[in-house]
Amino acid sequence: MSNRSSRREFIKYAGALVAGVATGAAATYYGLRNYIPPAQTITQTLTESITQTVTETVTEIPSCTASLRAAAENRGLLIGSETAPAELSNSRYANTLAREFNYLTPGVDMKWIRVHPSENEWYFASADRIVKFASDHQMKMKGHCLIWHYPSELPSYLTYAMPAEEVRKAIENHITTLVGRYRGKIHAWDVVNEAVDDNEGLRKSFFLNKLGEGYIGEAFHVAHEADSNALLIYNDYGAEGLCDKSDRVYSLVKKLIGDGVPIDEVGLQMHLSAWNYPKPEDVAANVRRLAQLGLKVNISEMDVEIKKVPGELPERLEAQRRVYHDVIAACLKERNFTDITFWGFTDAYSWIDKFYGPDDPLLFDEEYQPKPAYWGVLDALLDK
Repeated sequence: MSNRSSRREFIKYAGALVAGVATGAAATYYGLRNYIPPAQTITQTLTESITQTVTETVTEIPSCTASLRAAAENRGLLIGSETAPAELSNSRYANTLAREFNYLTPGVDMKWIRVHPSENEWYFASADRIVKFASDHQMKMKGHCLIWHYPSELPSYLTYAMPAEEVRKAIENHITTLVGRYRGKIHAWDVVNEAVDDNEGLRKSFFLNKLGEGYIGEAFHVAHEADSNALLIYNDYGAEGLCDKSDRVYSLVKKLIGDGVPIDEVGLQMHLSAWNYPKPEDVAANVRRLAQLGLKVNISEMDVEIKKVPGELPERLEAQRRVYHDVIAACLKERNFTDITFWGFTDAYSWIDKFYGPDDPLLFDEEYQPKPAYWGVLDALLDK
């Protein structure tokens, strides 16, 4: 039985004991949060019933010899994580990030209010640090994001009292300066983020109100002028499978292409829950139809919540593993699917906890040990 297959079997047994061959000491399996370190040979006793036990010896494979990064690069894929400067100061975090990923996205440090809080003020230190980390570790960078509707992420100098032409000039200045600063250092930009409404049409945002729907195409043109070599992306959530919103996203990007807008790629955010998520075959079909427009497609912000999954922790972690594996495996079969970014990689740092309460949505636990979800992603990358 393989290392990962064995892991999947005994994750079903919350009470299974793991006996170390070298020490003979018993420890609780991963489902109770004590993970046996990699690179050890251990004897695993699985209690299948009151009267039957199965014992087998398994050699653990350290993740550094079979990393996500190595598996992704072997198939020409970018695999990445959202990050922030404060987290890069943690050596365990930074070492794991550099080992497992080849693509970085700043979570907030390139958003408008963070780098350009007033008309004549710019703060690049945090973004610069992330770009330097990527360069130092031979990783590519995605810039996130140039235009986003969220009111708290817009600077106070953008007001509804501004004439439309002043808003347009502010957008041009912001994009030209930010993209221009990192010209040649950024592989791709999320140019416009979440412009499609959850219920109908385009989102009723400040930008739509002041400039009409043309603001989307204008932003792409300005970004292209600032760095003609960077890939330009439209990014959105809730449009991963086949549904009304994904139809609206499809119609939007198809129109942009028809209008001659320099759009290269669509990002599907993929914030999922393990108890209710789009069918993998529907996600694949959505990727396929976008690719048929000539666009590249990526998973841009993936995480998988598990707190509402019935059962004990091992059962929830197994459900999470299946979602990660099945969705990514389906996407990898599609032409023009180019990259995967997770919205963080360790449960020690997750936006889900801050906004929705405690959960374990990512690939590594708080102690930087790989969870079943990690092995599910690795299996998908290895076509298993």
